[in-house]
Amino acid sequence: MSGLIGKLLFACAILVMPGGAFAQDDWQAGAGPDWQKAMAAAKQEGKVVVAGPAPISKALSTGFERDTGIPVEFATGGISDMAQKLEREAKTGTMSVDVVIGGGVEMFTMYLPGFLEPIKPKLMLPGVTNPANWVGGKIKWFDNQDAYMPLVSNWVHGWAVMNSEKVDVAQIKTWQDLLKPEYKGKIASYDPRLGGPGQSAAAYLAHQFGLDYVKKLFLGQEVTYTRDGRQVVEWAARGTYPIVLGAIQFEVERFRKGGMKNLVAPTLSDGPGTLTGGFGIVKLPKGVPHPNAATVFVNWIMSKPGHIAYASAMLETSTRVDAQIPEVPEYVNPVPGVKYLDQYAEDWYKNERPKLSKDLVEALGGR
Repeated sequence: MSGLIGKLLFACAILVMPGGAFAQDDWQAGAGPDWQKAMAAAKQEGKVVVAGPAPISKALSTGFERDTGIPVEFATGGISDMAQKLEREAKTGTMSVDVVIGGGVEMFTMYLPGFLEPIKPKLMLPGVTNPANWVGGKIKWFDNQDAYMPLVSNWVHGWAVMNSEKVDVAQIKTWQDLLKPEYKGKIASYDPRLGGPGQSAAAYLAHQFGLDYVKKLFLGQEVTYTRDGRQVVEWAARGTYPIVLGAIQFEVERFRKGGMKNLVAPTLSDGPGTLTGGFGIVKLPKGVPHPNAATVFVNWIMSKPGHIAYASAMLETSTRVDAQIPEVPEYVNPVPGVKYLDQYAEDWYKNERPKLSKDLVEALGGR
């Protein structure tokens, strides 16, 4: 009897241990024999190789190994270099990575040429396939087939960040207000002439107000460019350029946590922003070196702990209803009932974005 009591007490202790068995069992709840088989085979493979941006590497590696016992080898690098590497490996059948997490560029280099495996058939956890766990009652997919490129995040971009000590934010109520003479030479932006957050913001403005507005803003107001995401926010925080465009929230919040409470991102009444997934698109290449570990990883990243790990690192709004965390700033959370331009949908990204990008580069004087 005492042995039985001891076992029960031990089990109860594990259930309440932070990061213990409860955290693991919870996200796998209801999993069937196919999942157990995939998990066992994944552990035999020994690791999973994930390609993605550096800011998510620690959170995802730590979380996945904690919950599965399988180590993660993270491959990071510049967006362009990584895209070229993945395309080259896909064409030659020499994939060195199992899962890719990033933006939409792989639509052109991997999805459309047929180098991706569909992820939907590999999602086997009840906590992942249950529509009730997803915003809008279903997984949000980047591709029209709703099978290849699921989004971990869906958030509002296109806002301006302002230094409230250097400009009177109350006097900037619309995007048109940024054209006022007093703001000439006081605006900076992540470079809108190349792919990234600066071009995403500029593309939204071009869609919303036309190219003439973009030229008046970026050229007429003598906007200064940078290709350093941290620098553009630091400029705003120090007042070097008290208004900046194309900033990313995890850099904004890093400065705010460091004491720069003067940084604000107000919603402008004539343009609420655009929806994006940032680096939150999951892809599964064909011919991966660790196929079972890849299957386990895509299920984990689409589960509650996977989403929380990603959202905590990037401060992007989760597409799961049960993974909304308070650390994500309010200005990136979509407001119910507001109509946003969705830049992370196949038709827009494939048909509208290339033309807008070309027009923006030409309008702003080339690269």
